[in-house]
Amino acid sequence: MIMEKLICTSAEFIEIIEDAVKKGGSMPLIVTGDSMNPFMKDGRDTVWLEACKASDYKRGKILLFRREDGKVVLHRVKKVLPGDILVMNGDAQYWCEEIKKEQVLAVVTFIERDGKKTSCNSLTYKIKIELWQIFKPVSLLIYRVKQKNKKNFGKSE
Repeated sequence: MIMEKLICTSAEFIEIIEDAVKKGGSMPLIVTGDSMNPFMKDGRDTVWLEACKASDYKRGKILLFRREDGKVVLHRVKKVLPGDILVMNGDAQYWCEEIKKEQVLAVVTFIERDGKKTSCNSLTYKIKIELWQIFKPVSLLIYRVKQKNKKNFGKSE
């Protein structure tokens, strides 16, 4: 399937997503930014968005949400607090932010890389995410050192 790139305003973008997921559909979105490294890379990976169900508001789920300033962000749920508050965090970030459930636009159900889709509900994926969360401080340090070495010395393996 060939997809066209769509250039639109943030408001139009949100409207398109909301319309697609409300109708029970799935919508692809190319990842931009580095906050979800190493699980998603800027310009390389595509996420598939769907409407959130009650069961999607839990630790480990990746949600697309709108910040109070209007910016649309894709981050992972770190914790659920009383009062429908979600603590969100990018995989490559140390800091967290709190949002309300009504700010959520969609949930990521698949991550696509090189034409291969990975389900966010697969056991293997969930284990990787939990291990990342447990070892995140050390893992982030190792990941950043590796990225810096690649920039300074070329690709290494």
